Amino acid sequence: MMLRMKRESSQSPVKVLRKAFQILEVLHRAAPEGARLSEIVAAVKLPKPTVFRILRTLETLGYVVFDGALETYRISQRLKDLGQSNVSELVSRLARPVMMTLLAEFEQTVNLALLEDDRLVYKDMLEGLRSIRMQPIPGVFLSIGESALGKSILAFLPRERALSLVLKSHAKPANSRGSSRTTALFQELDKVRRSGFAVDDEQVEKGLRCIGAPIFDRTGQPIASISVSGSTSVLDSAAIRVVAKRVKCACDGISQELGFSP
Repeated sequence: MMLRMKRESSQSPVKVLRKAFQILEVLHRAAPEGARLSEIVAAVKLPKPTVFRILRTLETLGYVVFDGALETYRISQRLKDLGQSNVSELVSRLARPVMMTLLAEFEQTVNLALLEDDRLVYKDMLEGLRSIRMQPIPGVFLSIGESALGKSILAFLPRERALSLVLKSHAKPANSRGSSRTTALFQELDKVRRSGFAVDDEQVEKGLRCIGAPIFDRTGQPIASISVSGSTSVLDSAAIRVVAKRVKCACDGISQELGFSP
């Protein structure tokens, strides 16, 4: 009798775990924008202090990300990686032969970046045969609102999410001038969304022009981007059209391999 009671006790569900997974399911359904605390509380029908404590614990463990600008919670990339092969490694592996093809075709520097936990991370670079030397090295963070790599991703995110990422990437608080720049940026992003590619015209580095396009995961979310970079004298308006078409085609191919269907 005692053994039976112990077995039944050991098999009974741990309530706090059940609550945690209920919350994670709500965040999963709310991706990519995330959900506010009040929305999560209403969905799981649990006391607000309980939900808050669980969210803070998940955030501390790195499984949930809190967006202070939007006051929303989202599932982190770390948690996503638990259920599949590492996204960063997979994208890098799929991108490398594509990048080598672009390098051979244009002889300009080819770059790869991924959006990880609200930051644009420089992942890989193949240096061009006749391009100016690039300063960024793999592992550093890039300006998401100025680089072609970043703008090609921002253009396909919900506006509020994109704005949050832009504001986070600036060290200085927004002012009237910053608001004007933000307005100009979103006008540019509208054009990027229509064309499918972004251009950085000496915004990151003097004398350097970059053309980038996004890579989408199977859910249709932009998670990475590839760009071709070179001097402004080489990447003129005529070259931009040719390079943009090839980069976009290359990124579309990787997106399809990741399971994305337009």
